[in-house]
Amino acid sequence: MNKYIITAIAAKDMKATFSSKKIWVPMMILPLILCIILPAVFAYIGINTELIGESSKDLEKPINAVIQNFPNEEMRNTLAALPTLGFKSVYFFLNFMLIPFFLMAAIINSMVTSSNSFAGEKERNTLETLLFAPISISELFLGKVIASFVPTILITYMAFLLNGLIVTLITYRVFNEIIFLNSTWLLLMFWVIPALVIFNIVLNVLVSARVKSFQEAQQFGGIMVLPVVGLIISQVSGLFFLSPLTLFLIGAGLLIANGFLLKLITKFNQRNTLFESQIH
Repeated sequence: MNKYIITAIAAKDMKATFSSKKIWVPMMILPLILCIILPAVFAYIGINTELIGESSKDLEKPINAVIQNFPNEEMRNTLAALPTLGFKSVYFFLNFMLIPFFLMAAIINSMVTSSNSFAGEKERNTLETLLFAPISISELFLGKVIASFVPTILITYMAFLLNGLIVTLITYRVFNEIIFLNSTWLLLMFWVIPALVIFNIVLNVLVSARVKSFQEAQQFGGIMVLPVVGLIISQVSGLFFLSPLTLFLIGAGLLIANGFLLKLITKFNQRNTLFESQIH
């Protein structure tokens, strides 16, 4: 493969992404709300329980029930030792409930960029130029995948850094620890999310190569959000928790799936097929 060609394709696509407000503005707003503003507000209110008075006592029974049935003994003891319901809620939210929000932001952002890969070329009538260029299908797809991966992962990591700084400023005086420097969060951010983003991008790039418009490609990408919604429900209900071992196994499974999907790219997408999808 020609690295120069792959880099050129990726750079061209990233430029197109950030030149369109309908693409980059939602990519910035979603992590800002889900991963920075929401946890910061929740942490501030929970730590300063006097802002919400004693009305939260109605929540004490269900929260304590979740704590008592928590599968990890160390975390169960840590939560039980916290003095107020607000502290317990914040600690539980930041360690477990916030994880699906980062997953959702990463999935949706990768969906937006990857859906715009081939479908965007078709809408701009530039796909023919790429197909007639002296490049292989593997180089074309790899360039498209990199162009979606880089902005998605950079925005996700920026949100994680800002979230960590702001939330630590709010909570450190209470918990005396930086919550996000633990095995669960590090595995999530540097093992699961990169693998999940690549998986989602490859699937969406394949779909984008087959459909005719950006909106059609996004409709398929929206399906990937459903497992995250299910994960949020399971975390709230206590049916399932993302332990470090679980996260490691999920990441390993996604990496295997990525290798399989990347090998299928050239088998199921030939130059003639892509050209036909451009003109029909």
